[in-house]
Amino acid sequence: MADIPTHRVTGNLIYQFPFGKSRGKLARSLLAGWEWSSIYSLYSGQFLTPLWTGPDPVGIAFTSSRTPAQVTIRPNHLRDANLSPDQRSTAQWFDTTAFAAPTPGFLGTAAKGTIKGPGTEIVNVGIAKYFSIGERLRIRWELTATNFFNTPNYEVPNTTITSAGSAGTITAVGGGAGLDSTGPRSFRMGLRVEW
Repeated sequence: MADIPTHRVTGNLIYQFPFGKSRGKLARSLLAGWEWSSIYSLYSGQFLTPLWTGPDPVGIAFTSSRTPAQVTIRPNHLRDANLSPDQRSTAQWFDTTAFAAPTPGFLGTAAKGTIKGPGTEIVNVGIAKYFSIGERLRIRWELTATNFFNTPNYEVPNTTITSAGSAGTITAVGGGAGLDSTGPRSFRMGLRVEW
């Protein structure tokens, strides 16, 4: 489970380069009309909820067997599970020993959103130029790059503490939980005719 991050900062920039306007016709057609655009996004980590899977400690899940049903619920919360930034890694994003199985007869004490997931940082850039053809016709050429600096943005860690060997680990990039495209660097080129 993931909730909306605390902070989401986004900045946009569009800049038309001023050179080439006062030169000859050929120089003006090559140098004038260039435009730079950029979008910067920074999101703090999402709030994640720990999970525990095991025999039903309170007997609320239906089963026709004498063996307790397997349930997935929140564990007991023993202490703060969030590691300091210098201790976090993809192999251990949070302290899994900060949680324990629920006490028999009780539901787990962990609150929703007690784990802070990895943040996201991405810079998208583009460059474009208009080419005039006659009085009313012009062509716009553009090249855009998503995640220009190829910053790794991690998916959320596995929050099921009973998953042996994978609890607290991050196994993929492309995070942001659908907020924006945060995958590896990619380029796109396009032409647009305007009249």
